[in-house]
Amino acid sequence: MKHTFLTLAIISILFSSGCKKEEVVTEPNNSQLEQDILNDFASVLVYPNYSEIYTRSNSMNALVQSFVTNPDEPTLELIRQAWKSTRSQWELSESYLFGPVDDFSYDPMMDTWPINHVDLDSLLSTTDALTPAYIATLPTSLKGFHPIEYLIFGLSGTRSAGDFTARELEYLSSLSTDLNSITLSLKNSWDPAQPGNFSGQLKTAGNGSNRFASRKDAFITIVNAMAGICDEVANGKMEDPLVAQDSLLEESQFSHNSLEDFTNNIRGVRNSYLCTFTTDGKGLNELVASMNISLDNSIRSKIEAAINSFSAIDPNYGRAIYYQQVQIMNTQSLINDLKSTLETDLIDFIQTNVKD
Repeated sequence: MKHTFLTLAIISILFSSGCKKEEVVTEPNNSQLEQDILNDFASVLVYPNYSEIYTRSNSMNALVQSFVTNPDEPTLELIRQAWKSTRSQWELSESYLFGPVDDFSYDPMMDTWPINHVDLDSLLSTTDALTPAYIATLPTSLKGFHPIEYLIFGLSGTRSAGDFTARELEYLSSLSTDLNSITLSLKNSWDPAQPGNFSGQLKTAGNGSNRFASRKDAFITIVNAMAGICDEVANGKMEDPLVAQDSLLEESQFSHNSLEDFTNNIRGVRNSYLCTFTTDGKGLNELVASMNISLDNSIRSKIEAAINSFSAIDPNYGRAIYYQQVQIMNTQSLINDLKSTLETDLIDFIQTNVKD
């Protein structure tokens, strides 16, 4: 009986072991979420941001044209505020410098820096008619945000309405008109109602897009743009004047708006990751959090740490480079840490998990 029982037990174990079903691991299907993220990146973030840049530029241009007709201090102050307001929206958008803004050189036409005010003064000393058409033909260093900044703030940032010559008013008028025209072209390039708009290229990634062979390509482009602006802020915008100890290399030196520019650039990275502007959409963070919550937490915390660190730096960056090197380098380090996480960990995540 003992022997028989043992034999039956062995047979039973062998039978159950041989008939055991293999466990099937099913990978999550994030196809719809991935599509939603690309759709919202275009519709909730980029196009509304570019539309807001145009709206604010249009308001500034109206003020400029009024000022040119009747220069006075209240209008000049309103122009300065409008310049900063328009600038804030542009700097937010620099976290996605791909597509038409790059293809058609809208970025350098609007935002080449630092400017050489000697070259600007030389242009003003010519007899060329400074029409909008003529401005459009000029080198990028002689048009866009920063020549306007130079004219409305002056070298010391305290220029008065009575300081403007007729020639400077002519230049300011055409500069503002040209900038406004470029912001309209930029807005239209992503307008879903316009033929051939870039929103459609992003939304059809991997499904008919001429620019993105796959959704993976689109996501990598988005993340590389985020990392790219981190690199530009930490290792260009902040670094160049700091290393040279030269405030003339500062980006927005006449308005003393550089630190706000930098901060908005990193806020733009947050907007890109979360897909948030005036409303919230489906963001890349949702895809990351669904599969790697640790990575999502890391990216979020590094973005916030970088943004918050700017508060330790004098708002006048041209002054801070001389006595706040430690604080500046701390912020640079935090931004570079974020950049590294984006271009390694987040890119690796996309390469591994985005299948289409």
